[in-house]
Amino acid sequence: MSLPRLDVFTLSHNAAKWPLPSKVLLGCALAASVWLVGDTWLLAPARERLNTLETQAAALQQALTQNAGLADTVEGQARQAQAMQEQVAGLLRQLPGESDMPGLLEDIARLAAANGLVVEGVAVLDEQSQPLYVEEPLQLGAFGAYHDLAAFLSGLGGLSRIVTVHDVVLRSDGPLLRLDFLAKTYRSTLPSGRAGRAVEQRPRFVYDAAFLRDPFQPPTSQADHARGRPTRAPDLARKRGALEAVPVDRFEMVGTLSRGVQTFALLRAASGVHRLAVGDYLGPNHGRVMAIHAGHLELAELFPDEQGAWLERSRTLVLNVNS
Repeated sequence: MSLPRLDVFTLSHNAAKWPLPSKVLLGCALAASVWLVGDTWLLAPARERLNTLETQAAALQQALTQNAGLADTVEGQARQAQAMQEQVAGLLRQLPGESDMPGLLEDIARLAAANGLVVEGVAVLDEQSQPLYVEEPLQLGAFGAYHDLAAFLSGLGGLSRIVTVHDVVLRSDGPLLRLDFLAKTYRSTLPSGRAGRAVEQRPRFVYDAAFLRDPFQPPTSQADHARGRPTRAPDLARKRGALEAVPVDRFEMVGTLSRGVQTFALLRAASGVHRLAVGDYLGPNHGRVMAIHAGHLELAELFPDEQGAWLERSRTLVLNVNS
C-alpha cells in the first residue's frame, strides 16, 4: 500500500478556499515551523557564543577589579619605598665624613662617670667597610648597678653621633653587674661635600629609674635612683681614702657601734669590717655619710650630669639582719 503524495501546490491552492479559522491555524503552524528551524539552526550557535562572551566578560571584569587593587597596593608600596630611600639618604648625609673615635671615647667616659660606672676592657676593633658607610666598632665592659647600666645605654642613644649597641651580655659579678657589649659608630663614604651634616634632633627615650626596682636585688636593699638635685662641685684635689676606691654596692651594713654620743656604722666588704662616722667618705662617687640609724645608713653621692654640672643623689644602705 503506498501513501498518497503530498501535493503542496494543490494544498496551497485549496488553502485559499479554507475558512478563516483554518487559515489562521495554518499560518500559526507555518510560523512555528519557521521559528523552530531558525532557533535550531541559526540562533542556538549565536546564543552559545553569547553565553561564552558573557562568561569571559565577567572573568575580565573580576580580573580588572583585582588588578586595580594590586595597582593601588603597588602604588602605596612605591611611595613607602621612596620615603624609605629618602630617609636612608638623609641618615647617610648625617654621618660624619671622617672618623671621630677619640670624641666617642670621651663621650663614653663622661656617660660612665655620670652614672657611677666603672668602664674597663675598651677595645677598638677593625673598621668594617659597607657599600654606603664604614662601621667603626669597639668592645666595652662596664661594672655597676642595674639602673645605672640602663641609664648609660640610654645615654649612648642620645649622643650627637649615631651609636648602635649589639651583642649585649649582662651577668652578675658579686653585688654588681657586668655589662659587655659591642658599640658601633659610623662614617659616610659619600663625598665630603655631601656628608657630615648636622644630626636631626628628635625626641629620644630617656631611662628613668625613679619608680623602678632593680630586678637583681631584693626590695630591702634597693637604692634611691632619683635624678638628683643640683649641688656644688666636689673638691677634686682632696686626697681620696681607701674606701673610696671600692663601689658602694660591694659594702653591706652589718651593725652600728655607739661610743658616747657618737654612733658608727659597721660596713663589711671582702677585706673585712670597716667603721664609718657621719662625714666619712665611701665609694668612688664622692659619697659622704650623712646620717646613721639603727637599721640603715644615709649616703649622699655626687655625679656629673651630661652637661658637666654636678648632681647630688641620696642613697641608703639597709642593715643586713642575717649578718
